[in-house]
Amino acid sequence: MIIKFNIVLLFACFGLGCEGAIGPAGADGVNGLDGATGPAGADGADGAPGADGVDGADGADGAAGVDGADGADGADGADGTDWPGPVPAAYDAADGIAGGAAYSQWYATGGGGTGALADYGVTAPADFARCKACHGWDGLGSMGSYANRTGVSSGAASRPDVDSTNVRTAALSLTHQQLFDLIARPDGRPMNSSDSRHPEYASFLTEGQVWNLVKFIREEWINPNDLYDLSVTGAAMHYEYSVANGWALVSPTMTYTNIGANGDKVNGQAVYDAACAVCHGADGKTSPPGGTQSIGQFTRAKPYEAWFKIKFGEPGKMNPGLVTDTTDMIDLYAALADATLFPNL
Repeated sequence: MIIKFNIVLLFACFGLGCEGAIGPAGADGVNGLDGATGPAGADGADGAPGADGVDGADGADGAAGVDGADGADGADGADGTDWPGPVPAAYDAADGIAGGAAYSQWYATGGGGTGALADYGVTAPADFARCKACHGWDGLGSMGSYANRTGVSSGAASRPDVDSTNVRTAALSLTHQQLFDLIARPDGRPMNSSDSRHPEYASFLTEGQVWNLVKFIREEWINPNDLYDLSVTGAAMHYEYSVANGWALVSPTMTYTNIGANGDKVNGQAVYDAACAVCHGADGKTSPPGGTQSIGQFTRAKPYEAWFKIKFGEPGKMNPGLVTDTTDMIDLYAALADATLFPNL
């Protein structure tokens, strides 16, 4: 079969002639249509987080709200009982000026006593029976003008130790009856015992004398700050040992300033002329206290004591009640502090 095929082809070439040379290439055909879209590719990885944006500006403050209306007041409560309770009739009837005299010497007639401590069978030194010996003229004890005063524990056999209690402040926390009981002290030390315990006054003072003392403490003491300033410097009183001197009593230093600084000197002079000049003279040099100081000199040296004796008296020398008004006393101090008006002896 193959041989025959070749012969036919041979005859055909010769009969028809052979093909000519290949002609030039035809123009490019038109592009075919786009192929179909392939499947979607896989998601790319997440990008890094972007930087934080800038904070926005603060919003404007809102308007203030309107205050609500006040609620109605509640009804008043019932009146309570004033502290320290009803005032005893015996306190109302008491005499605070006589009480001040009793604070100094309860056994003297000005203080309601018979006139002498011996009348009561007391043989111990008088200061062991006197209120002021432990508590001071100012009632401040060792915290006031008696900070440098000696007692039995510091070498003075005739005096008790000075108490550290501020009697004036302590009394304000007690009822009238409690203060009465504290003064009477039926369980106190025997009056003839020379030690620093509180005396048993219930057997020696009348009830009237004790009530006078209660009224004095609550109403008649003058505040020292109204009359003068006191500065206490140095350690509290104590014994101190040194090789050179052995045991020695060391006391703080007391300095009094601004005597009468709160007063009116002109009115003080008038008070002096009316109440004091008849005994002490125009310049205060007559009948000097203790025989060694003019009245002005005494006041400037012992401002803590002068007012007490002017107001509450001194047995055998001055009657109680010469000057009782606190303003008058402050003004009197203003005059007596002037060494030109009231010079030293």
